[in-house]
Amino acid sequence: MCTNFLLAVPTVPAVQGNPTQFISTRCMELTGGLATNLYLVPAQQTFPIVANQSKGWTGSYGFVGLGDPQSMAKTPCFVDGINEVGLSCAALWLPGTQYPSSASSNPLEFCDIAAWAMSQFATVTDVVAALADVNVIGPAVGVQGYLPLHFIATDATGASVVIEFVGGAMNVYPPDYANGATSDGVLTNAPPYDWQRVNLSSYVHLSVEGAGTSISNDSGPPVGSGLLGLPGDIMSASRFVKAATFRQGFGLLPDDGAGWLPTPATAGATGSTQTIVNVALQMVQMIQATPYGTALLSPTHPSLPQQPHPHLKTRAPSVGDWTMWQVARDHTNFVYYYSTAFNSIVQKVDLASVDFGGGSVAADALKSIQVMPASSAWYNDASSSFA
Repeated sequence: MCTNFLLAVPTVPAVQGNPTQFISTRCMELTGGLATNLYLVPAQQTFPIVANQSKGWTGSYGFVGLGDPQSMAKTPCFVDGINEVGLSCAALWLPGTQYPSSASSNPLEFCDIAAWAMSQFATVTDVVAALADVNVIGPAVGVQGYLPLHFIATDATGASVVIEFVGGAMNVYPPDYANGATSDGVLTNAPPYDWQRVNLSSYVHLSVEGAGTSISNDSGPPVGSGLLGLPGDIMSASRFVKAATFRQGFGLLPDDGAGWLPTPATAGATGSTQTIVNVALQMVQMIQATPYGTALLSPTHPSLPQQPHPHLKTRAPSVGDWTMWQVARDHTNFVYYYSTAFNSIVQKVDLASVDFGGGSVAADALKSIQVMPASSAWYNDASSSFA
């Protein structure tokens, strides 16, 4: 399970040439544990990083991308990241995915899609045009190396494209799909994207705007009455509706930020970036809502041992999917933020200060930061800070 969406807010303090700040966010949910590193991939990197069936190319842009260090030297697959000019690409789980099995020309293995996009393109328009010239391939369901993935790329203008593989064919949902539907950057999991957009139309009555507040002292509508009927579960379709609904509120507020950005003075935010990055990370966790141990896997599931636990008379459920990490991507300022399930201190990588030079390197020579398990302290001890 994963959830992705985009926030568009005014830049406060104002920055000439960038009146709108685009922040996209995403979280990762899986069962078990997944070691994760953030890799620095230089400009002029040659791809594929490890030889496979993809037709080779040389990158034009450097990027940072999340990947599994245990498989990086054998099958590099970046599941999230952003490049030095603000184009991001994310891979999310889509059960039922079926990739084309072969290509007569210009093959691109599915596991290379994120690197292919972030290393070569500055805009979603360029990504969409280039997709017409490649033939994505992947293993069949059940074959070793198969991962059911769909992808979303977003650029510095806030444009997004969704890429899926259904019935062995590639489906591309560009920025002009359904009157600009992809501009919200919302993507979850199954069913496929077109179904999710149709389902969303059943919830057009929902609104984050309402008459009540927690300080009201009357018998009027309570807080959140405009969201009556909002799905509350963690199913993919429900998360899609929640993400698309909650993000709409920022479009209803004054478009110059007056009265709401950065925040009330007592909140301590120094600018719109601090406000919106933290809001994005909070929202994606709230929408996903799967802390460790809250979504359990039934003991009758075929993937679990069918023998009773040695200390229990009957089989017990196990921990299922849980939120491992979440990221915020600043497409305007080219910054990548992340935090993890058991270390909520936000980490920042400013791509403008990163050296993407040096030329191509081997997979085992890529510089990286350990993300999971987190390598930094998980708290700040304030015990001695009393005035």
